[in-house]
Amino acid sequence: MATTQTYTLSNKSTQIFRRQQDDLPEHVKVNVYFDDQGPGHPNTGYYLDTPRKQHAPIEFIEANGTYYWVKLCFRQNKWETNQGGIYNDPNVGWWIISDPQHPNHSIYQQEASVPLTIAAVTTALQQLPTRPNTPDYPTAMEGQQEEINVATGQAQQEAQRINVITNSSNGALKGNPPPMFDGDRNKARKFLLSWNLWAAINQKNDTMKVPFSRIVTMLSYMDGNRVDAWKEEQLDKLNEEETDGIQATDEILWENFIERFKNAFKNQNRRSEAYQELCKLKQGESLDDFFAKFKQLAHEADVQLDDKGTIETLKHAMTQGLTSTIINSPTFDPIAKDPWTFKQWEEQAHKSHLKWKAAAKFTQRRQGLFQAFKLAPRQVNNPGRGGYRRKNNWRNKND
Repeated sequence: MATTQTYTLSNKSTQIFRRQQDDLPEHVKVNVYFDDQGPGHPNTGYYLDTPRKQHAPIEFIEANGTYYWVKLCFRQNKWETNQGGIYNDPNVGWWIISDPQHPNHSIYQQEASVPLTIAAVTTALQQLPTRPNTPDYPTAMEGQQEEINVATGQAQQEAQRINVITNSSNGALKGNPPPMFDGDRNKARKFLLSWNLWAAINQKNDTMKVPFSRIVTMLSYMDGNRVDAWKEEQLDKLNEEETDGIQATDEILWENFIERFKNAFKNQNRRSEAYQELCKLKQGESLDDFFAKFKQLAHEADVQLDDKGTIETLKHAMTQGLTSTIINSPTFDPIAKDPWTFKQWEEQAHKSHLKWKAAAKFTQRRQGLFQAFKLAPRQVNNPGRGGYRRKNNWRNKND
């Protein structure tokens, strides 16, 4: 079984004793690796390659009631860290208590059989320790082997990468978790989309199966002055719903919670803003990007793509040349009983655009050949045809 030293971290330096053997499970290490330079060697231990530095010293410890990966600094012949050195990143893992190697696994086995109530879990969540604001670690260690330059604000942003695992989980949650939501209404839709994707990936995980644990997991990805009071209110709501006899496995918990979230953080002006953006949208260099943006804004503005008004907006948003080419295409009938759908307009736009690109490429190649051979086709006036025709360059002047 892996052993973990216990420490108390603060804004002051704390000496850390590094492991002398590789005894951590793979899901805890992820991209961390062990460098064995011999028993008792100060450089024997775990390392991580980061964009800032290769072979950065790092250690997994128990501190302040939980487990952390921390960055290390070698100073005065000893390894040190402080609370600012806590390392939260997708390149390092977390310790799942259901792992037999976890020091508290036996306690977990005893407690796992005890049914959890909503009140018990919400009380536990409220008692979870939070990281206080601390200055950057390298204040007293500049110029040393390794600076642990992690600001508290940056660490909080990176903390979103830590998967939340409850006692009922059947394993670590997979994929990219949503970004931390700070209560900004303009970010609510993106946060909810990221959450839904993450929940879909983990739909078979116990954390996502149970509505109650799904709610508290989502709440753990909310932090900030604009959302803290709302989070506390939701925990009170969960207690009230338990009092009313609603079980932790009842989907009504989740439905009520999501409805409250949308009512609290939905941008009420986004619909009209999206419609204004849609009316002003113009086609750029990339046709794919244009149609992707058009459909996104139409969805946010709550307008149907096949509506006549939406099609007219599309005509004016595309370049005049592309719109004219589509209208003049053989398959387009302006008086047809069934007007073209948005999908038909999009498909024809791509076909016409590809033809234009092929023609432009041919013309460019043809001009390149004339330039390579220094040829300039001569033209003579042809009044009878109202234009010009090319005179054969190969004709003999005596013909």
